[in-house]
Amino acid sequence: YDIYRTKLRGYLKDGYPQNPSSKAMTIRCLNKMYRWAHQHGYMSHLKKIKGGGAWENRMRTFNQYEMQKILNDIKPQKFQEFVRFAYYTGARRGEIASLTDDNIKYQYVVGKSGKRPLKLNLQAKEVLLGTDSLWTYSPGYITQTFKKNLRRLEIKNGRFHDLRRTFGLNLIKQGMPIYEVSKLLGHASVKTTEKHYAPLLVTEIKDFVL
Repeated sequence: YDIYRTKLRGYLKDGYPQNPSSKAMTIRCLNKMYRWAHQHGYMSHLKKIKGGGAWENRMRTFNQYEMQKILNDIKPQKFQEFVRFAYYTGARRGEIASLTDDNIKYQYVVGKSGKRPLKLNLQAKEVLLGTDSLWTYSPGYITQTFKKNLRRLEIKNGRFHDLRRTFGLNLIKQGMPIYEVSKLLGHASVKTTEKHYAPLLVTEIKDFVL
């Protein structure tokens, strides 16, 4: 909580992030904070910052060559297991970092969208069998360790969440119905999945003649 509060204060003082999506997300967080303050009597007038809807969907996915390096050359080994499990399940980083034995037993995760089912394929199960304990990484550690590894592997413009996007895209390319992909990702609606993945699939359309 203190980390996020410090970041928000920094944005108010020094300006918003340069990335359009990060900027929009920051503005939405600030507006939510202002609404809370107004509802609880800390502000006499509701303040709203414009720009919270100026969201640009990130379209970065990892190609086959990049995924080969990511799945085999990430260090340390324990974090490598975490990365593999993330890709094989498509789960969010927070959902994996907060896994418990009950989560695994009953196959569910708890994240920003609440409690949802978790599908464990054979690859994910192999990761669990090979690890001595579940992961309890902080968000900061996950972000920084992943970025550090990508720099070492010379993979540019990559983020941890891109694993989840790559997971979904590869399943669609393999022929899995988008409805099933939507369920695996934990999206509230298949429309959300279509919104995020339709632009990525344009390059997969076979050549045609008019």
